[in-house]
Amino acid sequence: MKKSLLFVNGHLNVGGVENSLLNVLKSIDYNKYEVDLILFEELGDYVKEVPTQVNVFYYNLANAYGPIKECFLQNIKNRDWFPLNFRLILLLEKIIGVKALYFGKPLFNLKKEYDCAVAYRVGICTDFVGYIINSKKKVTWWHHGSYDYSENQTKRWVKVFKNFNKIIAVSDSTKEMLLNNIKEISNKTITIPNIININEILSKANEGISNIKENIDLLSIGRLSPEKGMIDCVHACKKLVDNGYNIKWHLIGEGTQRGDIERCIKEYKLENNMYLLGALSNPYPYIKNAYIYVHPSHVESLSITVLEALAINTPVTVAKSLGPEGFIRHKENGLLVDPTPDALFKGIVSLFKDNKLYKQLKRDKSDVLKNYSPEVIMKKIYDLIEAG
Repeated sequence: MKKSLLFVNGHLNVGGVENSLLNVLKSIDYNKYEVDLILFEELGDYVKEVPTQVNVFYYNLANAYGPIKECFLQNIKNRDWFPLNFRLILLLEKIIGVKALYFGKPLFNLKKEYDCAVAYRVGICTDFVGYIINSKKKVTWWHHGSYDYSENQTKRWVKVFKNFNKIIAVSDSTKEMLLNNIKEISNKTITIPNIININEILSKANEGISNIKENIDLLSIGRLSPEKGMIDCVHACKKLVDNGYNIKWHLIGEGTQRGDIERCIKEYKLENNMYLLGALSNPYPYIKNAYIYVHPSHVESLSITVLEALAINTPVTVAKSLGPEGFIRHKENGLLVDPTPDALFKGIVSLFKDNKLYKQLKRDKSDVLKNYSPEVIMKKIYDLIEAG
């Protein structure tokens, strides 16, 4: 008899966590497991890649958030009682604590009991699995590369995590960071990295190459938000141009800082040097055609896109943070630099000038990537599910 698994995430829009979840869903043995997936915000670009064996359920909680007055008036006007009732539960939590989430069970009316339920993101997904889902085993993934929660929120995590059998960090450094802040979960926290499927990456890297017209001297992928440091690319590009480098730098991603980045590009007169491509579900042709992949992020728990660039053998210049410091060996399989525009500039220039170093970073990286293969990671996940 098949075991029943549940995965819970906000959406399947383009993003590192969502790509990671998609890789897990693609790698599961459906002869042994029956799989449900619950999403809360929207379906997203990746949903078309979800295996047909997965039962996808969508609960729209988008209208349960925002200013209280607007939330109530809008939902009453639309007679949308589901998000309204969920918002009432969130308000009740402020009075009686996190146990108020138990009142959400009738709202979702989920009678099925799972063998293992997985909250793939912390937050609403963790709350939902912890208090609303019936499951013999409960697991949550921790993907954050920094810990910036208040003392009250930390106390809340302690209460929520009591409902889970395991908390999974995506790297040993992330696990250490997590345990330094929540010591109460030391006996249930383990490391399972994200899957890097080299064969699929290489296959997708050959799609749509004919659509790429411009040279891609430099490429960066990430959410356009302060912690991802994408605006540092603009400042570094200005230094490159000022030093005589006529380069084309492409940025893939969307986010709240897009307007600031666009204004900075215009202020520096870099319209012919920097290109904002938005979010792309298949960035791999761009990685393959890039001379250097530059990763400016200040915060990473693992850094999937850097590993993907290694899989395609595109040389990388990477800002130091928890995740990449765990697998990038400086000047051996990539460059590790300080998370500043000046350091990015110097790292890029060193690869432009030093052909021997560039060729070193073009070499096969299978020795690193074998630790992230579907076979290795899925064995860890199966062992977790099957453990008594």
